[in-house]
Amino acid sequence: MRLSSFLPLVTASLALAHSSNHQHQHPLHHHHHDLGAVCGSGALPLDGDATCRSDIEYLAASQKDNSTTQPTPEERRQCPHGADCDYQHKHAWTHSNQCFTSAKSNLEFCAFTDTSFANGRGTSFVMPARRADYIATSPAFTDPEVVAGVNQDLVRTIPAVYEMREFPGKGMGLVAAKLIRRGDLIMANTVSLVIDYRAFEDLPKEEYQQLQAFAVDNLPPAHRDAIMRLSTHFASDLPHIARVDKIAATNAFDIEPDADDAEQDHGFFVVFPEIARMNHDCRPNADYYFDHATLTQYIHATRDIAVGEEITLSYINPVMTRAARLRKLQRNWGFECACSACTQERALTEASDKRIRQINKLKDDLTSWAPGSRASPAMAELFVSLHQQERLESAMYEAYAFAAAEYNGVGEPWTAIKYARLAVDWGIPIVGPKDRDVLDMEALAEDPWGHWSWMLRSKKRFGPPEEKGEGAGDDE
Repeated sequence: MRLSSFLPLVTASLALAHSSNHQHQHPLHHHHHDLGAVCGSGALPLDGDATCRSDIEYLAASQKDNSTTQPTPEERRQCPHGADCDYQHKHAWTHSNQCFTSAKSNLEFCAFTDTSFANGRGTSFVMPARRADYIATSPAFTDPEVVAGVNQDLVRTIPAVYEMREFPGKGMGLVAAKLIRRGDLIMANTVSLVIDYRAFEDLPKEEYQQLQAFAVDNLPPAHRDAIMRLSTHFASDLPHIARVDKIAATNAFDIEPDADDAEQDHGFFVVFPEIARMNHDCRPNADYYFDHATLTQYIHATRDIAVGEEITLSYINPVMTRAARLRKLQRNWGFECACSACTQERALTEASDKRIRQINKLKDDLTSWAPGSRASPAMAELFVSLHQQERLESAMYEAYAFAAAEYNGVGEPWTAIKYARLAVDWGIPIVGPKDRDVLDMEALAEDPWGHWSWMLRSKKRFGPPEEKGEGAGDDE
């Protein structure tokens, strides 16, 4: 959920993300080809239409293209993260030797690997070359210091706050090894495998599966092994290519493009091996956000987590009734949720569903700045209380932000500041310090009178205050 998609003058993209037991959201293709020539690995036969290139050939072709191709205005617009960039430069990938051209879109999708990324942890992409090279202009690639020490799962330099444990019926999961306070960082990982969703849409199944397998196999051994140990959702005895595909389908997150990416309509399918170990709960105790500059997924506690307590994420929007949650989890992930919110007694479930329905109705009013809106500070207080009653810690920053805007909208700056500070405090671990909602609330907290919401509710409802004419005023 994002407040900024509703409040005026603030826009943000929603990163829909899922964790373990995730299934591909792309349609499965049923094209059949005679698999023939081998490129790079005898374990990975290629379709006859595949492009087989050595890394040297790929770079040579890139340099040849550079001599004649100028960036388009759209490509010039892409310059990311406020840095200088040259789109005639190609990143020096350590592996980029398999490509397929889509008959549907005429786009060429390749498997790219940089084994030096993040101090030798490595990363792999499956996407068109120009998009891969664009992502490689991010600080995560150009300034290795920004990701130094981020990944602690393969080479640990600080003690872990969690342990891995087997859970009956759920497979592996994580539990707290110490008391974890709300807002504490639990873990962070740079991207392991990043797939442009168009690969699933534009390529036959056999081709995108081969690209996935090449991308994983070219990672450094310890990193590759960590991916291959992930759950296949009880599927066994699969051929290597099919196993990689099942692992990706079961453990991937959806990540939206950054604001400078020209391909805004095409998100990413991303695997983080350690983060994927976290199981689902409709009332989780942790949440995540993705930072595009560092290509890192951060996991923070949304409430205090006791020693031995399982650390969980929500695979879905938790602001749904129990029946809707169960349907979505069964349809998309193939399991029946057994969390406390889904297994409580009937009377409590009915009370919870009523609160959820009321939250969604109130949100419609609070997001409307029309003169006829019923929104008020009292309504915002109820909105906050309902979130607390429902244990919706991951959405508390949004509830506080609505309250801040409502109080500011009727000219009560000090209460507005209180709620804006709460929105920032709860928002940073959930959506990150660079999130537009967080920045907007920081601006309100610093200067409520200069904020876009100042007196806005009153102005919309009653009109602007009348200005006194020349000479008007007090008699004295």
